[in-house]
Amino acid sequence: MTADLRRPRPAALARAFRFVVVGLVNNAVGYGLFVVQSLAGVGHTEAMTVSYAVGMAVSFWGNRAWTFGHEGPLWPTILRFLGANAVGYTVNYGLLNWLVEGCGWPQIPAQLAATAVVAVCTFTLMRLWVFPPAARERRGAAAAEEAARGN
Repeated sequence: MTADLRRPRPAALARAFRFVVVGLVNNAVGYGLFVVQSLAGVGHTEAMTVSYAVGMAVSFWGNRAWTFGHEGPLWPTILRFLGANAVGYTVNYGLLNWLVEGCGWPQIPAQLAATAVVAVCTFTLMRLWVFPPAARERRGAAAAEEAARGN
């Protein structure tokens, strides 16, 4: 069976589930703050900036501790996390402005749509770059995959 047709391993599914849970909490806090600010008359980019910053704190601790179980050095991880979120913020900012100013969407549903796109982007960056699996885990996965192929 080719690699692209295999079913995801249980560990990968569990990690994705944990990311979704942390993301739901993170986005409930961030989006809730965005909605409150929007209803108070704060502009879409200002409201998104504040809510994104608050959501980042929830995301970092939840994803580091629970989703990825990362035990690597803290400060390099924080710097990678900030880099990944700079990408996420840029995507969010661009989509939100395009939807609100270019397409005429109201800012509350526009932010909801942008959030979904940003979640996919940041999950990929978190998994591959910010909270990479330990070398031991990568070696174990490679050995298990080789054994499954019968080599």
